[in-house]
Amino acid sequence: MSLLFPSSGSTTLTEMTATTSVTTSPAPTVDFCHGDPCGRNLATCVSLNSSYTCVCQYGFYYNESNENCYRGKVFPATIAVNANYTDSLQDVNSTEYEDMFNNLSKFFKEALGNLTDYVETVIMEIQRPSKSRNSVPVRVKVTSLFRLDSPQDNNTVYSAVRDAIGKENNSYVESYLEAKHCDIYQCDTKTTECKEGTIPECKCKFDLERTEWDDRSCSACSKDCSAARHKYCVKEEEVPTCKCMANFKTVSGDCVPCPVGYSGEECSDNTELILIIVGTVFGAIILSLVIAVSIISVRAKHKRSPEKRSLIKSGYSDTNTSDDRPSMFPRVQTTSGHANPGYQPHNPYEMSSKNRDRFPERDYDDMYETSREPRGFRTQSRY
Repeated sequence: MSLLFPSSGSTTLTEMTATTSVTTSPAPTVDFCHGDPCGRNLATCVSLNSSYTCVCQYGFYYNESNENCYRGKVFPATIAVNANYTDSLQDVNSTEYEDMFNNLSKFFKEALGNLTDYVETVIMEIQRPSKSRNSVPVRVKVTSLFRLDSPQDNNTVYSAVRDAIGKENNSYVESYLEAKHCDIYQCDTKTTECKEGTIPECKCKFDLERTEWDDRSCSACSKDCSAARHKYCVKEEEVPTCKCMANFKTVSGDCVPCPVGYSGEECSDNTELILIIVGTVFGAIILSLVIAVSIISVRAKHKRSPEKRSLIKSGYSDTNTSDDRPSMFPRVQTTSGHANPGYQPHNPYEMSSKNRDRFPERDYDDMYETSREPRGFRTQSRY
């Protein structure tokens, strides 16, 4: 009997199965697995609608003679089946599933039975159609198993199946496409990455690890996801995720402090940076205003009025009695002294010669003369 089963449904049997999950509907009227017909070793019994099948881990086949599982040579593929899809195909206890089971067992025994060391073909997954629920054909993922030391390869298996399809005008299997092991093995893509091999390996993604209940998934955060490394574990959509604590961000797998001005989860909040920029700008403006006001005040304090600057000479308060130094009293600049630049005499007797014709010349001698002294003027007799 070929070992065939689907991968999804209402109930899963995970014990000793390394292929996809076995699905069952509510228990059938007759339990064909009663009494452990598959033995008590590595095989798992699955009750069908009117019989049972024995299931081994991925890459292993069931030997009826000693009721045990053995390592085999696996050839994964995706086939198109000439049948209508119904939801009942996802139920191993349904009549529809058992019909497909029997038809595929018959087809592959005829196609591969003449090849040396062929053992069985196993249904891994019956794919749901993307559009019409009654679409034809139905896509099915399968694995054909040979004994481990079999000389067969992908080319011989492919050629044998293609020949079997071409022999019948209305073959139950319409097409056969080779596949990778990871395409069939079905690692949990959210928590693992599939490593290709004869028996694929579902490697945990970064910061995740596998528990004793996990087979093809990693449902826990690793020990490195700890407060000591500024990390914490949280489940998002039932998937464990290791995140950095607040005010830290991920850099090359490590959590590093946020740069100045940033905060929050993954340093996405830049409010502090905005405040720093605004504060710096306003501080610069205020400092500029203070400097400007100070300069204006200093200039205003030392600035003389135009009247004071024109009437009073600097240094008038110097008490030095030297003739070359100013006196303690300010000197007032007028237009009545000869020392003033541009002096124009108002005494008609001392005016220029062009005006002398209008006035009589002085015909007497001054008895006194005026001399300048440090403290003022002194009048004394000429004689």
